[in-house]
This record gives sequence, structure tokens and C-alpha cells, in this order.
Amino acid sequence: MEQTILEYHESAGGAYWTGTVLGKEMKFVRVIAGLAIPQLDRQDAAVVIIGELHRSSEPPDFTGLGAGVGSLAEVKRELVQFCHSVKPSHIVVGDEPSRKLVFPLTDALIGLKPLPLCYAAPAHSVGETSRQLVQELLDEERLHIAHLLSILDRSRDQSDHALRFAVNYALEFSSFYAGKKRKPLAPKLFGTAGL
Repeated sequence: MEQTILEYHESAGGAYWTGTVLGKEMKFVRVIAGLAIPQLDRQDAAVVIIGELHRSSEPPDFTGLGAGVGSLAEVKRELVQFCHSVKPSHIVVGDEPSRKLVFPLTDALIGLKPLPLCYAAPAHSVGETSRQLVQELLDEERLHIAHLLSILDRSRDQSDHALRFAVNYALEFSSFYAGKKRKPLAPKLFGTAGL
């Protein structure tokens, strides 16, 4: 798979990312990295990067932008590379203690635009509910990760967790689309007719 590179833009209407993904020019409203940190002995770590297509009037649609599986040190290196190429604004991990393992990594990225901040995934992200939410998106063809399956299949459990963390965070905390600025209301006098 070729390296995906996105450009980050800021405008009055909010931040967005643009780039060519799978041969198509795409615009994303946000880019999220899901990171599954090993919890058991000899367990791999995994990172999955998804982008939410910029579509304010339709249901969210996600595209896989990259993935990595391996030891924690290898996956952290992959995540740093992703932070420079696809520029995620969110790094989502499974729980609050896992965030503390990511803080040194995000501290090293200070000065990068956007600075990726670390968040804990919603509590339901490791249960059956989250699996069904991800499966529903796949069935409705609103989650496009087929091109990443060769990487994700190296450690199915961990890559599944990383994907769930990113997707469930994105669904729980929906993206913000800035609307048109309102004009100030002009004062109107009432009751002056017929005087």
C-alpha cells in the first residue's frame, strides 16, 4: 500500500484535511488514530488511522488511512510517522491509564499542526455493542478498510480494538460543522402602525 499524505487546512468554517486516498481526491472533517496498547504478555500493539469524510448533511462515512501492528515500540514509531503524514488530531486509546503511555509521544510532537491530543475511548468500546456498531458501518459501506486488511490480519484482536476505539469515539463525539455566521438582529419597533 502506498503512503497516504494529507494536507491540513484551517479556515473560518473549521479545520479540514485534503489528499488523495485510494486514487480519489478526498476531504476529511477529522482524522482519528485508534491505538490498542498491549494488556497481556507477548501481545502486539496496533494503530488504525481513519478519516471522516466531510459531509455535513449525511451520516458519517469513514475511510481507513493507515494501520500498523507490532511491538509497542514499533507501533509508536508508526504512529509518529502517521502524525507527520496524515496528521491525526485525535489519538484514542482504551482507557485513562493508557493515555499516560501516550503523553511522552504527544509531547515530542509539539509544534506539529494539528497537535494530536490523546483521548480515552467510550467505555462501551470493548464490548459487543461496539463490535455491532463497527459491523453495521461495514454492512452499510460507510467504513472503508478493505485495503488495510492485510495489515490488520496480523493481530486481529488488537487491530479490532484499535478500530473500535477510533470508530466509537467518532460516533460518540460527532464532528462539528461550522455554519454560516449570523448577522446581528436589527431592532424592530412593534406597535407603531396606525399612530
